[in-house]
Formats: sequence, structure tokens, C-alpha cells
Amino acid sequence: MSLKFQKILVLGGIIIGFLSVMVILAGTLLKNSIPNVLAPEERQYAFDYVIVGAGTGGSTLTSLLAKHSNGSVLLIEAGGQFGLLSRIPLLTTFQQKGINDWSFVSVSQKHSSKGLIDRKQCLPRGKGLGGSANLNYMLHFDGHGPDFDSWRDIHNLSDWSWAHMRSFMAAAKPNPLDMFEIPRRYSKLTEALDEAQALFAHKDWIFRRSTYNIKNGLRHSVVQQFLNPVLHRSNLRLQPDALVKRIQLSSKPFMKATSILVGIKDEENREQEFTIEVRRELIICAGAYQTPQLLMASGIGDSSVLNKMGIPVQHSLPFVGQNLHDHFNLPLFVSLGVTGPTLNQNTLLNPMTLINFLSSGTGPLGNFGVLGNVASYGGSESTPFGITFFGAGAIDESALMSISNFKGPAFRALFPRYYNASQEGLVVISSCLQPKSRGSVRLLNRHMRRNPQIDPNYLDRVEDVACTIAAIRSAVQLVTSTAFTSLHPRIHWPRLQECSNFGPFERDFFENRPSDHYLECLMRHIGLGSHHPGGTCALNSVVDSQLRLQGVSNVRVVDASVLPRPISGNPNSVVAAIALRAASWILKSELQAGDSK
Repeated sequence: MSLKFQKILVLGGIIIGFLSVMVILAGTLLKNSIPNVLAPEERQYAFDYVIVGAGTGGSTLTSLLAKHSNGSVLLIEAGGQFGLLSRIPLLTTFQQKGINDWSFVSVSQKHSSKGLIDRKQCLPRGKGLGGSANLNYMLHFDGHGPDFDSWRDIHNLSDWSWAHMRSFMAAAKPNPLDMFEIPRRYSKLTEALDEAQALFAHKDWIFRRSTYNIKNGLRHSVVQQFLNPVLHRSNLRLQPDALVKRIQLSSKPFMKATSILVGIKDEENREQEFTIEVRRELIICAGAYQTPQLLMASGIGDSSVLNKMGIPVQHSLPFVGQNLHDHFNLPLFVSLGVTGPTLNQNTLLNPMTLINFLSSGTGPLGNFGVLGNVASYGGSESTPFGITFFGAGAIDESALMSISNFKGPAFRALFPRYYNASQEGLVVISSCLQPKSRGSVRLLNRHMRRNPQIDPNYLDRVEDVACTIAAIRSAVQLVTSTAFTSLHPRIHWPRLQECSNFGPFERDFFENRPSDHYLECLMRHIGLGSHHPGGTCALNSVVDSQLRLQGVSNVRVVDASVLPRPISGNPNSVVAAIALRAASWILKSELQAGDSK
């Protein structure tokens, strides 16, 4: 192909792309105003159901109550709508630290994050309709039955077994036409993974090609699946860009929520506050960080802590904000010696990449680049771990350092080909699926407009180190197997000065068997959280088996904070399933109340 013809193709692709974006943007601006917004004169209104937070739990729950309840529903969200670019899968990362991200940062980590600035992890959380479901990497997970059976067996939650949850997980799954599964022949990498599945059939490893919540090349989150279809219903009102600041409880004749205090900032950044009365139920769906923050700011939590902060205690619940869990990852870069299988500058600048995306929603722009994963759920001798294959050869230093908080030397040790924009390669990510370490969410300030103090406490337990090492060594087996030989892989063991006593030594680059001490040093320096927080208002410690706040009759929590243990995969679909189950209880109570009249 001549250079002149290449230039014509590039110019044509740019023109087509620009015109297409203008058409899409115009259409979006015309139709994307939020309907049914609560009017200023209604701000003393009372609602039967008040839902706080329009993330996965809140959007799903709102859909069911708006459709099937005979009561009025108010959905309150601290953000507005996500922008147009949030719908394009590959641009997911660039939403972080933007207007639709709360941009939380952890406290300095004691046992990990030594290669990060101030030893702090970036903790993105979605702000706006859809919440983190509009900020995440769109990967769908069908759930793992033994996770729920462990809730039954270990946490005495007899009605939360897989037998109870299977149907709700199925109901939460989008229509197959609204999802995208990476094809077997998507690239040379997926072909290698397919070959590896047969090669390692003797192991208990489960191979999965990635399934995305993507339709026609665009993000298909709970907003499209659940929320949008009900936005115009007459019994539903929305209050975007509004922060719930306090829950008011009444103790007579029994403990219940009577109202919430809401704050909205005007164009001059002055705050206006108003009260919303709760007639039937208050459902908190603010997420694993902000649900406990709201409870504690309202005087619901550990009495001794609240008293020290001068917050009047309304209800003592000592475990609010405890039991924070998250997956923790060690990424390793693997360069490949062939052209074609992975994301890099050459791929993205190819005009056919843009043309294919705009015409059919296919190609690299139509997914995030995670091609598949391998999971070992373990038996009596091992701990469950996961290995994820992210097909990216060229990692943009400025972009990734910004959202990961890496120090420069740590980033360059992890991605030594950072300067080569045309590099072919993959990032293999090893993690423990059931980490034992637990952290916390606390208040730094009694005001909800101040960020909470978040401590994931990664790698506090040595079992998590051993589990992650098992994942890394299994990942090495895969990448160095004959299934990958034709790709000419080379694992780039990071040369960190702080780990130099343990490796990598020259033989490690040939044998790929560095010591456990070196691997532990790596994960304590350059390991990253998965952004899968949960557990801070856990079942059977903060909420009862029907998600009601213990001791408060009409408040439920419906988000990842109720998860007593980590999910052995991406938790988004599990939260949607929990919301569906919560809706069934709420609607059943409403029906029973109607029958008794």
C-alpha cells in the first residue's frame, strides 16, 4: 500500500469519525435531558420509597419499584449524567479522575503500595446515573455458587445460598443480544488461550473468554438495562446533583427513618438544604464507601467513635464501616514478538479501527481489551485465584500513572517498554479471589461533602501473599507453555531497586522462577486494588438477612457494602441480583400491607 493511499485512508477515517461523532453528539444532547426531575416547589415532598444512589443497586431497584409498586418513588443521585464518551468502551480509563468520578484515595497503606506516591491507592467510584456501572470495565460475571453457599455455611445466612440466588443472578443478566463475548478467533492471543485450555485440561482451571456489558460497541450498563425504560413513569421522580447529608430516625413507637436532609448547590456554589419525608422505606445504595459514611454522619454506627467526633448518636451499630474487602492485583508485562494481536498505537491509529467501530461497533474500540481470564477455585490444598489477560502492548505512561498513582521508577520497572508506542504485548494480572485482609471506612469529618477515610488494608494477611504467588506461578505456566510459543512471549520481571536483594537475577528471565521473596516484594510495591470494594455494612453484622438495617424497621441497604465476603469475580452482576431480590421483598411487603387493609 502506497504512502499516499495510506494518508488518504487516514484522512477519510478522521472525517468519517468526526461527522459520526457530531451526529451522535447532537442526538445525545437532544434526548439526554433527565426527565421527571423533582421541581423546586416540590422540595417538601414526601415519598413512599426514597432511594439514595443511582449506581447498580439503586438503578436496578428503582426500575422494579417504578414498574410494580403502587407507591411513589424518589431516586436521589449526587451526580448527573455521564458524558457521551463514557459509552465508548476503550475510553473507560479516561473517565477516571473526571467529573463523574468521586476520585477517592486511600490512606497510606501499611503492608502494600510502596511504589505508589505516599503509598496511597486511587479508588475510583462512579458519580452520576449508573454510578460505578458507568465507570467500570464492563466485564460480566455470572456468579460462583460456592460464594453464596459460604455465606450460608460461614455466616449463618441460610436463605442466601446459591439455591436462593441462582434465579436472581439469571434475572440480572442482560439479554445475550445486549452483551458481547470475545470470539475465539478474535486475535492470536485468544487463539493461544483456547489452545492452553486443552493443554491444561488436567488442572482445575476454568477458562473464560471475556463477556462484556456492551451492545453494538457501546456500554450497556444498568442505566440502559434497567433505569432508562422507567424514567418517564408517573410514580417516579429523580433528584440529580443532590447529596443526602443526614438520615433522621424516630424511636417512637419503634425505630424508623422519618426523613432525610438533602443538599443542592446552586450556580454560585451556595448550598440549599431541604427535607424529604420517608413514608414507607428508605433504601441506601450509595456504595461500599459512602453508605457507611452516610450512616455514621447520621449518628448510626459505633457509639464511642461517634461521641468522640461530637456526632449525636441515633442508633448504635458498631460494625458500620468495618470488614472492607477488595481484590488485589499484581500486573506483569509480557512482550510479544509477533505483530497483530494486541492494542498499541499502530492499532488505534489504523483508520480501519475507527471505521469498523463506527459501522458495526466492532474492533478494539468496542471493548476494553481484557480478552479472558483463568480461575482456580481451589480445593483443600489451595486458595481461589484468578488470572486476567489484558491485551495491551503499549501502556501510556502519563495516563496510567495518573489513575494508578505510581511513582515514575516503579511504573517504568513494571512496563520497561513504556517508550515504545508500537510494542506488542499483554499484561497478565494475578489476584486472590478470596482475600483474607480486611480494612475499614471511617469519618474524617462529620460533613458528607468531605471524603471518608478509606483503608483497604491490602496484604495485611500473609495468606493473601501466598495465594497471589500461586496465581503468579500459574500465570507463568500458561504464558511459557507451548500454546503461547508462536507469540514469542517474554516476561519482564520488574527491576525494582527495593527488591534487588531478591531478584530478578539473570536466570529468572530464562527460567521464569523467581523466589517467593521477590514476588512478595513486587506485590507489596506495585500491586493495585481491583476497585471491587464491599463488606462495610455486611449481612448479619449491620443488616439482617433481608438487608434491613438492624434495629431500624424501614431502612435497607442494597449495594456492595452488604457482601459479607468477596465475590470470586467482578461483583457488578451480583449487586444487581441482590437489588432484584430486595425489590421482591419490598413489593411482597407492600402487597401484604394492602391485603391487610
